[in-house]
Amino acid sequence: MLFESTLSSPDAKGSAPFIRLIIPFTAGILLQYYLDMNVYAFLLVIPLLIFSWLYQRLRPDQRFRLRAWQALLLWLFLFFVGAFRLYMANLLHHPASYPQFYTQGDIIQLEITEPPQVKTNSISGVAHLKYILHNGQIISPKGKINLYADKRLKDSIRWGSLLYTNNTLMPMRNQPESSFDYQRYCADRGIYHQVYIPFSGYHPVGLAPVNGIRLFLHRAAGFCTATFNRYVGPGPEAGMAAALLIGDRQGLDKDLVKDYSNTGIVHVIAISGMHLSLLYASLLLALSWLPAGQRGDLLKAVLVLLFLWGFTFLTGASASVLRAAVMFTATTLGQFVLARKSNIFNSLAASAFILLAVNPYLVMDTGFQLSYLAVLSIILFQPKIYAGLHCKNKWLDYLWQMAALTLAAQLLTTPLCLYYYHQFPTWFLLANLVAVPLSTIIIYGEILLLLVVPVPLLAGWLGRGVHGLIWLMDLLVKWIGELPLALITNIPCNKLMLVLLYLALAAMALYWYHRFREARLAMICCLNFTLLVLLYLQWHPVSKPYHLKHYTLHHGKRLVNVTTSLPDTVPVKKFRTNYILLSRNPPVDIRQIAALYDFDTLVIGTGNSKRRIEQWKNDCYVLTLRFISVPDQGAYVINF
Repeated sequence: MLFESTLSSPDAKGSAPFIRLIIPFTAGILLQYYLDMNVYAFLLVIPLLIFSWLYQRLRPDQRFRLRAWQALLLWLFLFFVGAFRLYMANLLHHPASYPQFYTQGDIIQLEITEPPQVKTNSISGVAHLKYILHNGQIISPKGKINLYADKRLKDSIRWGSLLYTNNTLMPMRNQPESSFDYQRYCADRGIYHQVYIPFSGYHPVGLAPVNGIRLFLHRAAGFCTATFNRYVGPGPEAGMAAALLIGDRQGLDKDLVKDYSNTGIVHVIAISGMHLSLLYASLLLALSWLPAGQRGDLLKAVLVLLFLWGFTFLTGASASVLRAAVMFTATTLGQFVLARKSNIFNSLAASAFILLAVNPYLVMDTGFQLSYLAVLSIILFQPKIYAGLHCKNKWLDYLWQMAALTLAAQLLTTPLCLYYYHQFPTWFLLANLVAVPLSTIIIYGEILLLLVVPVPLLAGWLGRGVHGLIWLMDLLVKWIGELPLALITNIPCNKLMLVLLYLALAAMALYWYHRFREARLAMICCLNFTLLVLLYLQWHPVSKPYHLKHYTLHHGKRLVNVTTSLPDTVPVKKFRTNYILLSRNPPVDIRQIAALYDFDTLVIGTGNSKRRIEQWKNDCYVLTLRFISVPDQGAYVINF
């Protein structure tokens, strides 16, 4: 993002038509998303077309007097276009969608459309429904489902596999102990069902042809991962290397990811616009030797776009990377083909318009929202923050430039993060100043490592260097995450607070750039109202439901399975149970459990992180509580 912020400034001149287009288009998408209007509602666009035709028939002087109505007609038309685009993107509105035909017991043919991921007890992937045998009729439906299979099938079910099964398609469900709406998340991606394939519950057909470009990108990613495992070394460092460069997070340690998330720098290990910025800057430097002129500039543009979009699809084409790719495409075409600079606001709005036109469901993607807010925040606030302090020393000036960039990006992203996650990393500035430069060096080192693979000796030296840098970065991030008050949690934030915070930030931007006294007054009022809402939510907290699974064993013995966080309130009388089972890595404290339950034995199950298990064991020793650690001692058998 540091490089992105230098592409233009908020004071850049030039036409920005896409700003006027993206607002009604996005509003139409959002209205359709929440209301799911019937197709007949879109017939209202016909009067708009009639009025538009009549407007064009008017004399020029009449059209000039009614030009405001022309703008209103355009906005309404784009509003309906956005709503209709989402309507068409909804699988359930497609005449061939599989839920209209499928019934339990039907035989279905599936095609595995991506490399399955190997998990602890199973393999998982996405499958396309090719055919349904329904009431003796073969139907070619539209849709895809999540597929889970017995882990023993990892060598049989792979990318491109075709198989028949009559196993029941089960609807996507939310986990009762989770606040995350997984069902809605999958629906936004066109997935409404899942199927489990046991070891002998399917009939293989063969392999479907795989797209050549996707296969090449998959093999390229496999080459990168194998290289890192060989030269960076097995362990968390190799997994971090793959995550930093190609976005492969399968080898990441869960506790390490939590450290990066808690310090506010998860964007470092999630492929984002920052990574594409580094690649773009490197490409411009590497191609600077090409001669200037029409042919040279055209060749530069072609090579830059090939590498940019190749890297975008290599890393999975996340929303933030797509945003950066579209923006850099516009910048490249403007600089090398059209020989003109683009307005940064227009480029930002144009990239959003294009991406939403292709996939309107991106508007609800958290990465999409945070990516655009971060870039917009940098454009608006970084110049003002940077101008607030002048450093004569070159290195101090560069450090202040990074700090100003981090502070600016945090302004517009913080309200949304508070609304989604209800936490705030207090040491985010220090973490960014440490991790961003280190990760930049590491990424360049990884690229160089891939280039020198034919020279094993040199690759070995580079691999050890990358390993050491990743180890140092992880160590520093962990240290920052353990500083006092490193993470403030359970911050109440509802939709009203979210709106008030953004209104305050908008007023602050108006005051900074135009010195409107009314804007300063509006900002103060919004912040005061925000404080009042915060105090109200603090005094009248919304009770969050939590779910515990209670089991009654033989002879009346009881077991409570804790898989999620526990309530903060302490009951007047403790709940009595014989066993407490901790599974699925719940974020709980042993003292909290002891305050809520009167129990005989605490059982630490599998599936918990090593760090959390060690912390639980230490707490049990301190509190003299009886516990069993299944990962350390093996299966725990209860005798009656």
